[in-house]
Amino acid sequence: MTMRPMTRQKQMLYDLCIAVSVCAAIVVTYFSISRGIYEVFPYFYLIPIVLIAFSRPKLSIYGTVAIGWLYLALVFLHGLPDLRLYAMATVWFYIFVSLGVLISTYSQVYRKEGEKSCGAYYNSQAGVFSYDRATLKIRDANRKFAHMIRYECDELMKKSLPDIIPDPGERGQFIASVRDQRRVGDIEVRLRAWDGSMRWGLVSAAETGEPGVICTVVDITDNKLSREALTQANKKLNLLNNVTRHDILNQLTALLGYIELAKQDVTDPRQREFLNKEEQAATAIRHQILFTRDYQNIGIHSPLWHRVDETISLAMASLDLRSVQVRVNIPRMEIYADPLLEKVFYNLIENSIRHGEHVSEIDIRSVERSDSLDIIIEDNGIGIPDEEKERIFRREYYKNTGFGLFLSREILAITNLTILETGTSGNGARFVIRVPREHFRSVAAGLTPE
Repeated sequence: MTMRPMTRQKQMLYDLCIAVSVCAAIVVTYFSISRGIYEVFPYFYLIPIVLIAFSRPKLSIYGTVAIGWLYLALVFLHGLPDLRLYAMATVWFYIFVSLGVLISTYSQVYRKEGEKSCGAYYNSQAGVFSYDRATLKIRDANRKFAHMIRYECDELMKKSLPDIIPDPGERGQFIASVRDQRRVGDIEVRLRAWDGSMRWGLVSAAETGEPGVICTVVDITDNKLSREALTQANKKLNLLNNVTRHDILNQLTALLGYIELAKQDVTDPRQREFLNKEEQAATAIRHQILFTRDYQNIGIHSPLWHRVDETISLAMASLDLRSVQVRVNIPRMEIYADPLLEKVFYNLIENSIRHGEHVSEIDIRSVERSDSLDIIIEDNGIGIPDEEKERIFRREYYKNTGFGLFLSREILAITNLTILETGTSGNGARFVIRVPREHFRSVAAGLTPE
Protein backbone atom coordinates (compact mmCIF):
# COMPACT_ATOMS: atom_id res chain seq x y z
CA MET A 1 0.00 0.00 0.00
CA THR A 2 1.31 3.47 -0.84
CA MET A 3 2.26 5.38 2.29
CA ARG A 4 0.22 8.49 2.98
CA PRO A 5 2.11 11.78 3.26
CA MET A 6 2.95 12.86 6.83
CA THR A 7 0.35 15.40 7.87
CA ARG A 8 1.11 18.27 10.24
CA GLN A 9 -1.17 16.77 12.91
CA LYS A 10 0.54 13.40 12.68
CA GLN A 11 4.00 15.02 12.85
CA MET A 12 2.98 16.90 16.00
CA LEU A 13 1.74 13.62 17.52
CA TYR A 14 5.08 11.93 16.81
CA ASP A 15 6.99 14.89 18.29
CA LEU A 16 4.84 14.68 21.43
CA CYS A 17 5.55 10.94 21.72
CA ILE A 18 9.28 11.60 21.33
CA ALA A 19 9.22 14.22 24.09
CA VAL A 20 7.20 11.95 26.41
CA SER A 21 9.49 8.96 25.78
CA VAL A 22 12.62 11.05 26.44
CA CYS A 23 11.14 12.34 29.70
CA ALA A 24 10.13 8.80 30.64
CA ALA A 25 13.66 7.54 29.90
CA ILE A 26 15.13 10.29 32.12
CA VAL A 27 12.77 9.42 34.99
CA VAL A 28 13.47 5.68 34.63
CA THR A 29 17.24 6.36 34.53
CA TYR A 30 17.17 8.44 37.70
CA PHE A 31 14.91 5.92 39.47
CA SER A 32 17.04 2.92 38.39
CA ILE A 33 20.44 4.42 39.27
CA SER A 34 19.23 5.65 42.64
CA ARG A 35 18.17 2.08 43.50
CA GLY A 36 21.19 0.34 42.04
CA ILE A 37 19.42 -1.12 38.96
CA TYR A 38 21.81 -0.78 36.02
CA GLU A 39 20.73 -3.41 33.46
CA VAL A 40 17.24 -2.36 32.32
CA PHE A 41 16.99 1.43 31.95
CA PRO A 42 19.29 1.80 28.84
CA TYR A 43 16.68 -0.01 26.74
CA PHE A 44 14.18 2.78 27.34
CA TYR A 45 16.32 5.08 25.19
CA LEU A 46 15.64 2.91 22.14
CA ILE A 47 12.04 4.14 22.04
CA PRO A 48 12.77 7.83 21.26
CA ILE A 49 15.61 6.79 18.92
CA VAL A 50 13.22 4.69 16.78
CA LEU A 51 10.50 7.39 16.87
CA ILE A 52 12.92 10.09 15.73
CA ALA A 53 14.32 7.88 12.95
CA PHE A 54 10.83 7.16 11.63
CA SER A 55 9.21 10.60 11.91
CA ARG A 56 12.22 12.85 11.24
CA PRO A 57 14.82 10.80 9.35
CA LYS A 58 16.84 13.85 8.29
CA LEU A 59 17.33 14.89 11.93
CA SER A 60 17.56 11.41 13.43
CA ILE A 61 21.39 11.27 13.51
CA TYR A 62 21.62 14.51 15.48
CA GLY A 63 18.72 13.44 17.70
CA THR A 64 20.34 10.05 18.38
CA VAL A 65 23.65 11.66 19.32
CA ALA A 66 21.83 14.11 21.61
CA ILE A 67 19.93 11.29 23.34
CA GLY A 68 23.20 9.33 23.70
CA TRP A 69 24.90 12.31 25.35
CA LEU A 70 21.85 12.79 27.57
CA TYR A 71 22.07 9.17 28.71
CA LEU A 72 25.85 9.46 29.29
CA ALA A 73 25.47 12.70 31.25
CA LEU A 74 22.77 11.24 33.51
CA VAL A 75 24.90 8.18 34.29
CA PHE A 76 28.00 10.27 35.07
CA LEU A 77 26.08 12.80 37.15
CA HIS A 78 23.89 10.43 39.18
CA GLY A 79 25.83 7.21 39.10
CA LEU A 80 28.19 6.14 41.84
CA PRO A 81 31.93 6.34 41.16
CA ASP A 82 31.84 2.88 39.63
CA LEU A 83 34.22 2.28 36.71
CA ARG A 84 32.20 -0.72 35.54
CA LEU A 85 29.07 1.46 35.31
CA TYR A 86 30.94 4.17 33.43
CA ALA A 87 32.36 1.61 31.00
CA MET A 88 28.90 0.16 30.36
CA ALA A 89 27.50 3.68 29.86
CA THR A 90 30.20 4.43 27.26
CA VAL A 91 29.42 1.18 25.42
CA TRP A 92 25.70 1.98 25.42
CA PHE A 93 26.46 5.46 24.10
CA TYR A 94 28.23 4.00 21.04
CA ILE A 95 25.41 1.47 20.61
CA PHE A 96 22.84 4.27 20.63
CA VAL A 97 24.79 6.34 18.10
CA SER A 98 25.50 3.36 15.81
CA LEU A 99 21.90 2.17 15.99
CA GLY A 100 20.64 5.67 15.29
CA VAL A 101 22.89 6.02 12.23
CA LEU A 102 21.75 2.65 10.82
CA ILE A 103 18.07 3.31 11.43
CA SER A 104 18.38 6.84 10.07
CA THR A 105 20.08 5.67 6.86
CA TYR A 106 17.50 2.98 6.25
CA SER A 107 14.65 5.32 7.16
CA GLN A 108 15.81 8.00 4.71
CA VAL A 109 16.06 5.47 1.86
CA TYR A 110 12.65 4.09 2.74
CA ARG A 111 11.18 7.58 2.99
CA LYS A 112 12.60 8.60 -0.42
CA GLU A 113 11.12 5.52 -2.09
CA GLY A 114 7.88 6.11 -0.27
CA GLU A 115 7.79 9.75 -1.34
CA LYS A 116 8.27 8.73 -4.98
CA SER A 117 5.34 6.32 -4.94
CA CYS A 118 3.41 8.69 -2.69
CA GLY A 119 3.88 11.51 -5.18
CA ALA A 120 2.79 9.32 -8.08
CA TYR A 121 -0.24 8.21 -6.08
CA TYR A 122 -1.45 11.45 -4.55
CA ASN A 123 -0.38 13.87 -7.30
CA SER A 124 -1.57 11.76 -10.22
CA GLN A 125 -3.75 13.50 -12.80
CA ALA A 126 -5.95 10.40 -12.70
CA GLY A 127 -8.13 9.57 -9.74
CA VAL A 128 -6.67 6.82 -7.53
CA PHE A 129 -8.25 4.90 -4.66
CA SER A 130 -7.89 1.54 -2.97
CA TYR A 131 -10.29 -0.72 -1.16
CA ASP A 132 -10.07 -3.79 1.05
CA ARG A 133 -11.03 -6.81 -1.03
CA ALA A 134 -12.48 -8.59 2.01
CA THR A 135 -14.56 -5.82 3.60
CA LEU A 136 -14.80 -3.54 0.50
CA LYS A 137 -13.97 -0.54 2.74
CA ILE A 138 -12.18 2.38 1.07
CA ARG A 139 -8.62 2.35 2.38
CA ASP A 140 -7.13 5.35 0.65
CA ALA A 141 -7.81 7.91 -2.10
CA ASN A 142 -6.03 10.82 -3.69
CA ARG A 143 -7.48 14.31 -3.97
CA LYS A 144 -8.21 13.91 -7.69
CA PHE A 145 -10.58 11.00 -7.11
CA ALA A 146 -12.21 12.63 -4.08
CA HIS A 147 -12.82 15.79 -6.12
CA MET A 148 -14.18 13.70 -8.99
CA ILE A 149 -17.03 12.37 -6.85
CA ARG A 150 -17.23 15.53 -4.71
CA TYR A 151 -15.98 14.17 -1.39
CA GLU A 152 -13.31 15.26 1.03
CA CYS A 153 -10.56 12.64 1.37
CA ASP A 154 -11.28 12.07 5.07
CA GLU A 155 -15.01 11.61 4.37
CA LEU A 156 -14.23 9.13 1.62
CA MET A 157 -12.26 6.97 4.07
CA LYS A 158 -15.53 6.28 5.91
CA LYS A 159 -17.20 4.85 2.79
CA SER A 160 -17.13 1.43 1.14
CA LEU A 161 -17.25 0.23 -2.44
CA PRO A 162 -21.08 -0.23 -2.41
CA ASP A 163 -21.40 3.45 -1.45
CA ILE A 164 -19.59 4.68 -4.57
CA ILE A 165 -20.62 1.88 -6.99
CA PRO A 166 -24.26 1.43 -5.93
CA ASP A 167 -25.45 -0.75 -8.81
CA PRO A 168 -25.13 -4.39 -7.60
CA GLY A 169 -24.69 -5.73 -11.12
CA GLU A 170 -21.89 -3.35 -12.09
CA ARG A 171 -20.20 -3.75 -8.70
CA GLY A 172 -20.42 -7.54 -8.79
CA GLN A 173 -19.04 -7.72 -12.31
CA PHE A 174 -16.19 -5.36 -11.41
CA ILE A 175 -15.24 -7.27 -8.24
CA ALA A 176 -15.45 -10.62 -10.06
CA SER A 177 -13.21 -9.34 -12.87
CA VAL A 178 -10.56 -8.20 -10.39
CA ARG A 179 -10.79 -11.46 -8.44
CA ASP A 180 -10.52 -13.68 -11.52
CA GLN A 181 -7.96 -11.72 -13.53
CA ARG A 182 -6.12 -9.93 -10.69
CA ARG A 183 -5.53 -7.03 -13.09
CA VAL A 184 -8.18 -5.39 -15.27
CA GLY A 185 -8.24 -2.26 -17.39
CA ASP A 186 -10.68 0.23 -18.88
CA ILE A 187 -13.94 -0.90 -17.29
CA GLU A 188 -16.73 1.68 -17.53
CA VAL A 189 -18.38 2.07 -14.12
CA ARG A 190 -20.96 4.50 -12.77
CA LEU A 191 -19.83 6.19 -9.55
CA ARG A 192 -22.20 7.89 -7.10
CA ALA A 193 -21.02 11.32 -5.99
CA TRP A 194 -21.58 12.96 -2.61
CA ASP A 195 -24.65 14.82 -3.89
CA GLY A 196 -26.25 11.65 -5.29
CA SER A 197 -25.42 12.40 -8.93
CA MET A 198 -23.79 9.69 -11.04
CA ARG A 199 -20.38 10.07 -12.67
CA TRP A 200 -18.93 7.78 -15.33
CA GLY A 201 -15.41 6.52 -14.70
CA LEU A 202 -13.00 4.44 -16.78
CA VAL A 203 -11.50 2.19 -14.08
CA SER A 204 -8.38 0.02 -14.10
CA ALA A 205 -7.60 -2.13 -11.06
CA ALA A 206 -4.85 -4.40 -9.77
CA GLU A 207 -4.51 -6.54 -6.67
CA THR A 208 -1.50 -5.87 -4.43
CA GLY A 209 0.34 -8.13 -2.05
CA GLU A 210 -1.72 -6.66 0.77
CA PRO A 211 -5.47 -7.16 1.22
CA GLY A 212 -6.06 -4.05 -0.87
CA VAL A 213 -6.93 -3.42 -4.51
CA ILE A 214 -5.57 -0.25 -6.13
CA CYS A 215 -7.79 1.41 -8.76
CA THR A 216 -7.13 4.26 -11.15
CA VAL A 217 -10.08 6.23 -12.48
CA VAL A 218 -10.44 8.62 -15.42
CA ASP A 219 -13.59 10.76 -15.44
CA ILE A 220 -15.40 10.18 -18.77
CA THR A 221 -18.74 11.68 -17.75
CA ASP A 222 -18.56 14.61 -20.17
CA ASN A 223 -17.48 12.33 -23.03
CA LYS A 224 -20.24 9.89 -22.19
CA LEU A 225 -22.91 12.59 -22.11
CA SER A 226 -21.61 14.11 -25.35
CA ARG A 227 -21.61 10.70 -27.01
CA GLU A 228 -25.17 9.98 -25.87
CA ALA A 229 -26.34 13.41 -27.04
CA LEU A 230 -24.65 12.87 -30.40
CA THR A 231 -26.22 9.42 -30.69
CA GLN A 232 -29.68 10.83 -30.00
CA ALA A 233 -29.11 13.64 -32.51
CA ASN A 234 -27.97 11.12 -35.13
CA LYS A 235 -31.03 8.96 -34.51
CA LYS A 236 -33.35 11.92 -35.01
CA LEU A 237 -31.45 13.07 -38.08
CA ASN A 238 -31.48 9.56 -39.56
CA LEU A 239 -35.18 9.27 -38.86
CA LEU A 240 -35.80 12.58 -40.65
CA ASN A 241 -33.62 11.46 -43.58
CA ASN A 242 -35.43 8.13 -43.84
CA VAL A 243 -38.87 9.71 -43.82
CA THR A 244 -37.87 12.39 -46.32
CA ARG A 245 -36.14 9.88 -48.58
CA HIS A 246 -39.14 7.56 -48.46
CA ASP A 247 -41.49 10.38 -49.46
CA ILE A 248 -39.21 11.51 -52.30
CA LEU A 249 -38.89 7.96 -53.63
CA ASN A 250 -42.66 7.58 -53.55
CA GLN A 251 -43.06 10.78 -55.57
CA LEU A 252 -40.35 9.68 -58.02
CA THR A 253 -42.08 6.34 -58.50
CA ALA A 254 -45.30 8.19 -59.29
CA LEU A 255 -43.43 10.56 -61.63
CA LEU A 256 -41.77 7.69 -63.52
CA GLY A 257 -45.16 5.99 -63.82
CA TYR A 258 -46.77 9.09 -65.32
CA ILE A 259 -43.83 9.52 -67.72
CA GLU A 260 -44.28 5.94 -68.86
CA LEU A 261 -48.01 6.53 -69.42
CA ALA A 262 -47.26 9.75 -71.28
CA LYS A 263 -44.80 7.94 -73.58
CA GLN A 264 -47.56 5.55 -74.58
CA ASP A 265 -49.85 8.41 -75.73
CA VAL A 266 -47.20 10.60 -77.39
CA THR A 267 -46.33 9.92 -81.03
CA ASP A 268 -44.32 13.02 -81.82
CA PRO A 269 -40.59 11.99 -81.90
CA ARG A 270 -39.40 15.27 -80.39
CA GLN A 271 -41.81 15.02 -77.47
CA ARG A 272 -40.83 11.39 -76.92
CA GLU A 273 -37.19 12.52 -76.79
CA PHE A 274 -38.07 15.05 -74.11
CA LEU A 275 -39.94 12.38 -72.15
CA ASN A 276 -36.94 10.04 -72.38
CA LYS A 277 -34.66 12.75 -70.99
CA GLU A 278 -37.13 13.44 -68.19
CA GLU A 279 -37.19 9.72 -67.40
CA GLN A 280 -33.36 9.60 -67.34
CA ALA A 281 -33.24 12.62 -65.03
CA ALA A 282 -35.83 11.12 -62.66
CA THR A 283 -33.97 7.79 -62.68
CA ALA A 284 -30.69 9.57 -61.89
CA ILE A 285 -32.36 11.38 -58.98
CA ARG A 286 -33.67 8.04 -57.72
CA HIS A 287 -30.17 6.51 -57.83
CA GLN A 288 -28.74 9.51 -55.98
CA ILE A 289 -31.42 9.23 -53.27
CA LEU A 290 -30.63 5.53 -52.88
CA PHE A 291 -26.95 6.44 -52.66
CA THR A 292 -27.65 8.71 -49.67
CA ARG A 293 -29.34 5.75 -47.95
CA ASP A 294 -26.28 3.52 -48.43
CA TYR A 295 -23.79 6.26 -47.52
CA GLN A 296 -25.75 7.10 -44.36
CA ASN A 297 -25.25 3.56 -43.05
CA ILE A 298 -21.43 3.65 -43.33
CA GLY A 299 -19.77 3.73 -39.91
CA ILE A 300 -23.02 3.67 -37.91
CA HIS A 301 -22.26 0.27 -36.38
CA SER A 302 -18.97 -0.88 -34.90
CA PRO A 303 -16.61 -2.83 -37.19
CA LEU A 304 -16.71 -6.64 -37.01
CA TRP A 305 -14.53 -9.61 -37.89
CA HIS A 306 -15.83 -11.07 -41.18
CA ARG A 307 -15.10 -14.49 -42.70
CA VAL A 308 -14.02 -13.36 -46.16
CA ASP A 309 -15.18 -16.44 -48.09
CA GLU A 310 -18.60 -16.40 -46.40
CA THR A 311 -19.03 -12.66 -47.01
CA ILE A 312 -18.23 -13.12 -50.71
CA SER A 313 -20.76 -15.98 -50.91
CA LEU A 314 -23.47 -13.76 -49.40
CA ALA A 315 -22.69 -11.01 -51.90
CA MET A 316 -22.83 -13.45 -54.84
CA ALA A 317 -26.21 -14.78 -53.70
CA SER A 318 -27.81 -11.42 -54.58
CA LEU A 319 -26.44 -11.37 -58.15
CA ASP A 320 -27.46 -13.03 -61.40
CA LEU A 321 -24.35 -15.08 -62.26
CA ARG A 322 -25.82 -17.45 -64.84
CA SER A 323 -23.51 -16.21 -67.61
CA VAL A 324 -20.45 -15.64 -65.41
CA GLN A 325 -18.21 -18.17 -63.67
CA VAL A 326 -16.89 -16.89 -60.33
CA ARG A 327 -13.93 -18.71 -58.78
CA VAL A 328 -13.18 -17.97 -55.11
CA ASN A 329 -9.82 -19.09 -53.71
CA ILE A 330 -9.74 -17.55 -50.23
CA PRO A 331 -8.40 -19.48 -47.19
CA ARG A 332 -10.22 -19.48 -43.84
CA MET A 333 -9.45 -15.85 -43.09
CA GLU A 334 -11.16 -13.04 -41.18
CA ILE A 335 -10.76 -9.30 -41.74
CA TYR A 336 -11.83 -6.46 -39.47
CA ALA A 337 -14.17 -4.16 -41.39
CA ASP A 338 -17.42 -2.21 -41.36
CA PRO A 339 -20.61 -4.36 -41.35
CA LEU A 340 -21.24 -3.18 -44.93
CA LEU A 341 -18.26 -5.21 -46.21
CA GLU A 342 -20.65 -7.52 -48.08
CA LYS A 343 -21.78 -4.53 -50.17
CA VAL A 344 -18.15 -3.92 -51.22
CA PHE A 345 -17.86 -7.37 -52.82
CA TYR A 346 -21.35 -7.00 -54.28
CA ASN A 347 -20.38 -3.69 -55.90
CA LEU A 348 -17.11 -5.05 -57.31
CA ILE A 349 -18.66 -8.18 -58.82
CA GLU A 350 -21.70 -6.26 -60.10
CA ASN A 351 -19.38 -3.61 -61.56
CA SER A 352 -17.48 -6.26 -63.54
CA ILE A 353 -20.68 -7.82 -64.91
CA ARG A 354 -22.26 -4.47 -65.83
CA HIS A 355 -19.26 -2.64 -67.29
CA GLY A 356 -16.94 -5.43 -68.42
CA GLU A 357 -19.15 -5.93 -71.52
CA HIS A 358 -18.07 -9.51 -72.22
CA VAL A 359 -17.08 -10.77 -68.78
CA SER A 360 -17.38 -14.57 -68.47
CA GLU A 361 -14.93 -15.22 -65.61
CA ILE A 362 -14.26 -13.50 -62.30
CA ASP A 363 -11.41 -14.73 -60.12
CA ILE A 364 -11.23 -13.81 -56.41
CA ARG A 365 -8.11 -14.80 -54.44
CA SER A 366 -5.83 -13.57 -51.69
CA VAL A 367 -2.09 -13.04 -51.31
CA GLU A 368 -0.61 -12.74 -47.80
CA ARG A 369 2.39 -10.45 -47.48
CA SER A 370 4.69 -9.66 -44.56
CA ASP A 371 2.69 -6.60 -43.48
CA SER A 372 -0.65 -6.96 -45.27
CA LEU A 373 -3.19 -9.17 -46.98
CA ASP A 374 -4.21 -8.48 -50.58
CA ILE A 375 -7.68 -9.59 -51.72
CA ILE A 376 -7.70 -9.55 -55.52
CA ILE A 377 -10.86 -9.44 -57.69
CA GLU A 378 -10.12 -9.65 -61.43
CA ASP A 379 -12.20 -10.36 -64.53
CA ASN A 380 -11.64 -10.99 -68.25
CA GLY A 381 -13.60 -7.97 -69.46
CA ILE A 382 -12.51 -4.86 -71.32
CA GLY A 383 -10.67 -3.40 -68.34
CA ILE A 384 -10.33 0.24 -67.29
CA PRO A 385 -8.23 2.85 -69.12
CA ASP A 386 -5.19 4.12 -67.23
CA GLU A 387 -6.50 7.70 -67.04
CA GLU A 388 -9.69 6.51 -65.30
CA LYS A 389 -8.18 4.12 -62.69
CA GLU A 390 -8.40 6.70 -59.92
CA ARG A 391 -11.40 8.65 -61.22
CA ILE A 392 -13.72 5.65 -60.89
CA PHE A 393 -13.49 5.94 -57.08
CA ARG A 394 -14.61 9.56 -57.04
CA ARG A 395 -18.16 10.55 -56.22
CA GLU A 396 -18.61 12.69 -59.31
CA TYR A 397 -17.67 9.84 -61.66
CA TYR A 398 -20.35 7.24 -62.34
CA LYS A 399 -22.04 5.26 -65.05
CA ASN A 400 -25.52 3.79 -64.94
CA THR A 401 -26.06 3.01 -61.24
CA GLY A 402 -22.90 4.92 -60.25
CA PHE A 403 -21.44 5.63 -56.80
CA GLY A 404 -20.69 1.92 -56.14
CA LEU A 405 -16.90 2.17 -56.19
CA PHE A 406 -16.96 5.42 -54.24
CA LEU A 407 -19.09 3.73 -51.57
CA SER A 408 -16.78 0.72 -51.53
CA ARG A 409 -13.70 2.83 -50.87
CA GLU A 410 -15.52 4.73 -48.09
CA ILE A 411 -16.67 1.49 -46.42
CA LEU A 412 -13.16 0.04 -46.49
CA ALA A 413 -11.58 3.27 -45.21
CA ILE A 414 -13.49 2.96 -41.91
CA THR A 415 -10.89 0.38 -40.75
CA ASN A 416 -7.94 1.64 -42.83
CA LEU A 417 -8.42 -0.81 -45.69
CA THR A 418 -7.54 0.51 -49.15
CA ILE A 419 -8.60 -0.38 -52.69
CA LEU A 420 -6.85 0.18 -56.02
CA GLU A 421 -7.46 -0.78 -59.64
CA THR A 422 -4.29 -2.32 -61.11
CA GLY A 423 -5.57 -4.14 -64.23
CA THR A 424 -4.47 -3.67 -67.83
CA SER A 425 -6.88 -1.95 -70.19
CA GLY A 426 -8.16 -4.45 -72.72
CA ASN A 427 -7.29 -7.47 -70.55
CA GLY A 428 -9.80 -7.04 -67.72
CA ALA A 429 -10.24 -5.10 -64.49
CA ARG A 430 -8.21 -5.99 -61.39
CA PHE A 431 -9.17 -4.57 -58.00
CA VAL A 432 -6.86 -5.05 -55.01
CA ILE A 433 -8.14 -4.62 -51.44
CA ARG A 434 -5.18 -4.20 -49.07
CA VAL A 435 -5.74 -5.18 -45.43
CA PRO A 436 -3.17 -4.11 -42.77
CA ARG A 437 -1.53 -6.85 -40.69
CA GLU A 438 -3.48 -6.00 -37.52
CA HIS A 439 -6.81 -6.21 -39.36
CA PHE A 440 -6.72 -9.81 -40.59
CA ARG A 441 -6.26 -13.18 -38.95
CA SER A 442 -6.44 -16.85 -39.87
CA VAL A 443 -9.26 -19.05 -38.60
CA ALA A 444 -8.24 -22.57 -37.61
CA ALA A 445 -10.37 -25.36 -39.05
CA GLY A 446 -13.13 -26.49 -36.71
CA LEU A 447 -13.16 -23.25 -34.73
CA THR A 448 -16.12 -20.92 -34.67
CA PRO A 449 -15.19 -17.29 -35.40
CA GLU A 450 -15.79 -14.78 -32.63
